[in-house]
Amino acid sequence: MTVGTDYADDLKRELLTEMADNFFSRRRRLDERLEAFPGLREKVARQGALALARWRAFRALLLGSEAGDRFLAGLGFDLPALDAFPQQPDIRPRLRRPLGLTAAGRYRKAVLAAYDDLRQELENYNEGGYAPDPRDPRRMGRIPGYEHLVSTANALNEEIAAVNACQCPTDVLQFTKSLDPVRQEQEHACGGIDMAGACRLDAELAFKPIAPASLDAPCLPTPPPLDDVKSALAALADQLHAATPTAAAKALGSG
Repeated sequence: MTVGTDYADDLKRELLTEMADNFFSRRRRLDERLEAFPGLREKVARQGALALARWRAFRALLLGSEAGDRFLAGLGFDLPALDAFPQQPDIRPRLRRPLGLTAAGRYRKAVLAAYDDLRQELENYNEGGYAPDPRDPRRMGRIPGYEHLVSTANALNEEIAAVNACQCPTDVLQFTKSLDPVRQEQEHACGGIDMAGACRLDAELAFKPIAPASLDAPCLPTPPPLDDVKSALAALADQLHAATPTAAAKALGSG
């Protein structure tokens, strides 16, 4: 064996080792990130169930009225999509019952207070927050929010698309075979590559992207501060109470 042949063999082994490291290490890192994602999704979905329950309580306080639904839709809430999420009857947020000289005044104050509580809940849900670490109460642990969940899913989907496009198993196999011209000639003589099998292999080993519907967490945008909508919301509450005072009193009493 000549020195040139030894060098070529060493170079071939080095190329194959580096290519294998890149191929498997990147896929392994992506696998690890995908394995951690369900835990994040479960935490955010749990907070989402609480936030959705409070949103539904506020909608019920607006008597499920067309005017109330128009107000909510104007804030960016997708009512059909939120209606599609399953109800959780065991989660019942408590509504504040402010004092007032009249029934209409009490109802108006209750609607404003419920909106303020809802906004705070949704801000925490979307942006995340902090809570005492159960393993060490002296430390605060980060609670991930919906925005973090969505950004993580988008980042994972970008990496999935890149790995699927740039690291196809058949491309790696083809490059590996190209380093051995003699064997490649033998394969061509026997009929070449089975393209159907190659496509099937790529499809079977491709990573599946994360679908938005699989996040299991509702999209609940954070509404504007109470001061920005106070006049319109107070007018809506007065309108609803004037039209159906009995229903308004019942909604307030069941909160």
